[in-house]
Amino acid sequence: MRRSGKRRRLHPEKARGNCFAFAGARGFARPDLAATVGVAIILLLFFGAGRVGERGRTARCAANLAALGRATQSFADDHEDALPPAAIEPGSVAWDAQVAPYLPPNRVKKGMGPSFQCPSDPLADARARSYAMSAHDMQPENWPPGPDNVTGVGLVWNKESMDRLLDEEHRKMAVSDPDSLALMKRESISAPSGTLVLTEMISAENNLKETAWAGIGGPGPQLDLLLKNHIRIHAGYFNYVMLDGHVELQTPLQGGATSGGLNIWNINKAN
Repeated sequence: MRRSGKRRRLHPEKARGNCFAFAGARGFARPDLAATVGVAIILLLFFGAGRVGERGRTARCAANLAALGRATQSFADDHEDALPPAAIEPGSVAWDAQVAPYLPPNRVKKGMGPSFQCPSDPLADARARSYAMSAHDMQPENWPPGPDNVTGVGLVWNKESMDRLLDEEHRKMAVSDPDSLALMKRESISAPSGTLVLTEMISAENNLKETAWAGIGGPGPQLDLLLKNHIRIHAGYFNYVMLDGHVELQTPLQGGATSGGLNIWNINKAN
């Protein structure tokens, strides 16, 4: 018997039903697709947003240090080539108060922030300074400060150093006139691009207008942050602003974990 040449036509409703059944068997229905996309977005946010956010905070921290580096240069321009001291204990004068007048108004608000705070600093709510100056070791062998010294750029005038290096008249003068103290000259630093001026120091004691932790003499405290206190800003890296104004992102080991030698913590690049 010959079959009719006519093709059987499905009812429109049945045709649509078969179409969706076919799509469900071989692909994603719309609810399934939406759920899959949602899960992918959640995973992306969970694993990626923290890193992306930290990269942004690291960049803002570097911008802070660059601004502070420019302010340091402006201070030196107005003080016969002298860099600000890391700390002067009489009167609790630190480098931040010295450079603040040279910062743009948008970088100095109540409490002298935000240029003095690292956005990744977990203690920033407790106090306003996240940064410290590379401190000069003011021992007899490093005085007066000059290119033969293997130490930092920021002088720390405390009671011990004043008693040892100043006579009574100059000690009294320093209390009322900090500018009377000897300071580090830029011309004494042979390699500005490789000499550290300011970096990050996360400590509850690192407060604006106080001298505690205003200066640090090496990467030891930063290593302690990572190893002992388990504070890991910037994924274990720190920002360092050099005397020529550029900022580098390094680990404390890259910056020089030992005293002396060719590292960013000293002004003598001949050793």
